[in-house]
Amino acid sequence: MPASRLGGRTSTPMLIVWGAFMLLVGLGAGLLMSGSGCRRKEHPPVASKESTPKTPSPKPPKEAPAKKPEPVTAKAVSKPQEPAPKPVSAKAEPGKHEPEPKTPLPKFALVIDDLGYAPPELVTRLCAEEIPFSVAVLPFQENTKESAEIAHDHGKEVMLHLPMEPIGYPGPSKNPGPGAVMYDLPENEIRQLVRNALDAVPHAKGVNNHMGSRITPDKTRMTWILQEIKARRCFFVDSRTEKDSVAFDVAEALKIPAVQRKVFLDDDKSFDEMSKQWERAIGIAKKEGQVLIIGHIYPETVEALEKLIPKTKGEVKFVKAGDLVK
Repeated sequence: MPASRLGGRTSTPMLIVWGAFMLLVGLGAGLLMSGSGCRRKEHPPVASKESTPKTPSPKPPKEAPAKKPEPVTAKAVSKPQEPAPKPVSAKAEPGKHEPEPKTPLPKFALVIDDLGYAPPELVTRLCAEEIPFSVAVLPFQENTKESAEIAHDHGKEVMLHLPMEPIGYPGPSKNPGPGAVMYDLPENEIRQLVRNALDAVPHAKGVNNHMGSRITPDKTRMTWILQEIKARRCFFVDSRTEKDSVAFDVAEALKIPAVQRKVFLDDDKSFDEMSKQWERAIGIAKKEGQVLIIGHIYPETVEALEKLIPKTKGEVKFVKAGDLVK
């Protein structure tokens, strides 16, 4: 108790009370401190985020196993760099140079006339030649249909060899044969004769004239004939048996595919003369790009062709008459 209130003098009982009080306060405080310390021991301290974790001591690295030596291959061996190969054309074989482009060979069309009366054996022998060519078959002959069939079966082009009146008829060797177109016939009969002849020759794709030196210079009659040919969608070959023929010009005017004969092969049946005409035809082909040559179904001609054709391969391109029409 303050001294001012005790009159400046402190009594003994009061001091005892005061001391006891302070003792109790001190004991209470000590108990409190003791309980707090136990609670702290029950929970271990948590490391703060800022505390640095202990770095584990590094383990010694394992020794890598020794690599087995790789086998040496063709790819592993270094080679001097080579230039890239040039691309090979699709047509060229590997390891070969691409062939230089060649100039196209001139076209050579061979037509053999007068099939129909010749024996089938000779026709078969002719058609055994392994080149494309055309045959012109006379209508109303003993072997007309058989000749056309033989040629067709061998892949040859079949044409109608249309008989027409020649100048000098009815003189020697001037008979054009059965079903011929004669000059003095009326239009309707001429047209019917052409239709009949076309019907008589199977597989016919084109027509050329047999004789006809009196008919082919006549524009009116050739118009009637060619109109019937056009109606059958056939092409026309002007055999040029007459130098004044207008047949090719009329065909062009009617828009019928047509071509003209340039060379006769066998006016002379000797081999030497046929060889000369053959070479002449080759010369025209090389100069003009194409030629049409006409021969006949003579035994001598067939034999000559068996010699001339093989030696000509590579000089010209053998084609059918229909391949030359324009």
